[in-house]
Amino acid sequence: MILGRKIQSISKAEFTAVENGQKPYPYPIQKKARFAMVFWDQDEKGPQAKENPFIWFLQFDLDEIGLLKLQQRDHYISMVIKELGSKMLDSNNQQSELDNHPYSFTPDQNRQAAFNAKVKVALKQPASMHYEHVQAFFAGQIDADKWQELTVQGIADFTARIDQANNESDLIKHLPELSIQTLCAIGATLEHDQIGLALTQRIVEVQNRALEENDNEQVLHLLRCLAGSSAKAIVLAQLKKLLISAESAEETLFIVIAGRFWQYFDDKALLHLFFEKAATNTNKHLFGGLFIDLVAIPSVRQHILSLLRDPTRPEAVSVAIGTVFGKQ
Repeated sequence: MILGRKIQSISKAEFTAVENGQKPYPYPIQKKARFAMVFWDQDEKGPQAKENPFIWFLQFDLDEIGLLKLQQRDHYISMVIKELGSKMLDSNNQQSELDNHPYSFTPDQNRQAAFNAKVKVALKQPASMHYEHVQAFFAGQIDADKWQELTVQGIADFTARIDQANNESDLIKHLPELSIQTLCAIGATLEHDQIGLALTQRIVEVQNRALEENDNEQVLHLLRCLAGSSAKAIVLAQLKKLLISAESAEETLFIVIAGRFWQYFDDKALLHLFFEKAATNTNKHLFGGLFIDLVAIPSVRQHILSLLRDPTRPEAVSVAIGTVFGKQ
């Protein structure tokens, strides 16, 4: 799996192409490629072999066009080979060089929980012991004011299985009454999972109500919930609505859209609106930061670069581009 802007699976063929420097890393974050490697002992037979897999979180620098820096890859591989050789020569050696190396990283708590949940789903393993309690909460079997009893892992297990049992319908029913803390955890984990039309419509409905009430925090958490929606047209319309609302004064809105909805920038109207609002934000560094961040994503790079030569771009964007590139 890759742990870039979202937690996503990657095919063996695509991973090989990225790993060999034949294809840019698809979802860079802070000019780095992040991977989660899941594997188990091939000598172990049966389902028990996958019950406790090894997990490595790895990150490598990317060059200016998004390709993996192969010298870092080669260095890491040499470390692995050396470590395996040491283990074979000295089975009593408890200290591993791979326990502490420059290519490891630790995801934050929400991402670790979401990753663990997605791995268990992929391997057809049971959820954590916290899952049933979260299910009971959203089924209305536990009082709403008991939200503090919920764990992040339990919520991640719930969102990773949003298409199972009554999870989706239960979330639709109770979404408007969730505490902001619960909604924060839902957004931070559900953003990595696909959701359908019914839940998308409910999220938009609740978000519009929050917009009317100027509840910025709720608006942003709900926006993250939409990241994996299959109802692309509804999400696109909602992104535009948010950008022309008072919410566009919030710097975090642009960061969430750039970090989770980059694939929508093939829509020229959204692209122009997004950067026009960023250009007029009180943070004069916001436009440049977003431009540099988004142009690093291979799938939307050409759309972002098209702003440089688009005669129909908004005037505010033209001025901001001139400032960023030192023309004014």
